[in-house]
Amino acid sequence: MTSTLRIQHRTNIHYDGPVSHSFDEVRMTPLYSESQLIRRTAISVTPQPWQYSYVDYWGTQVTSFEIHEPHQRLTITADSTLDVVKLPHLDSGMTLPKVGAGHERWYEYVLNSPVTDPGEDLRERTRELVDDTMTINRIGHTVSEMIHDQVHYVPGSTRVDTTAQQAWKVRSGVCQDIAHLVIGCLRSLGIPTRYVSGYVLPRNEAEPGEPVDAQTHAWVQWWDGAWTGFDPTNLVDSGESHARVGTGREYADVAPFKGVFTGAGSTSTYEASVVMRRLS
Repeated sequence: MTSTLRIQHRTNIHYDGPVSHSFDEVRMTPLYSESQLIRRTAISVTPQPWQYSYVDYWGTQVTSFEIHEPHQRLTITADSTLDVVKLPHLDSGMTLPKVGAGHERWYEYVLNSPVTDPGEDLRERTRELVDDTMTINRIGHTVSEMIHDQVHYVPGSTRVDTTAQQAWKVRSGVCQDIAHLVIGCLRSLGIPTRYVSGYVLPRNEAEPGEPVDAQTHAWVQWWDGAWTGFDPTNLVDSGESHARVGTGREYADVAPFKGVFTGAGSTSTYEASVVMRRLS
């Protein structure tokens, strides 16, 4: 099944005083892949910057820009239209004893960091859930279901620097935290797993062309001979409602916006909105 999505992502940065220079980068451009055909994509910035684009180490398109004039507000608008194909999610039959064959190739997605480390309690719970006869695909679903059942989705309950262990302790978080928890659990079993950043259409029943308030989203991919995507926040396979921007080890590798500034301003506030439309 194929759907055509239009995504409009607007970000406003407000500074508490005049800023003389700002240096920023955004990751808001959906990537080309076998499941995504980009029809149109554009990023505009106000004030007018000097800007360029490149593909980073993880394969994500980055738009980097600099502004060297006084300003107290920065507005970034990313507008993309793409076709998303839902590829079949097939179970390869790979089991834990065989997944080690991919460690050398995908070692960066096997090692946990302080952000994704699930802690001993969750590692033990994960080990108790699985056995060597289960396929990697089944393990991924089982662990995702466990995290989904135990961790409540509560917008605003965590920050971008919240770790998996902190989210597990309070049993709440957002899609970023849920993805980090699943990643940490699967990596603790030796399964290469990566963080996916993008967008998801929250209402599949929306009429063609109807604007739907959305947001940036995070899900995971595990390796079982190929990368298999799953959305543990919504407990669904990634499909024609998911638009992928990039993948990495964790959130910091694919953060939608990063920036620094100099000038009289000492702090900044960040506001973002996403509107999605299914065109067909």
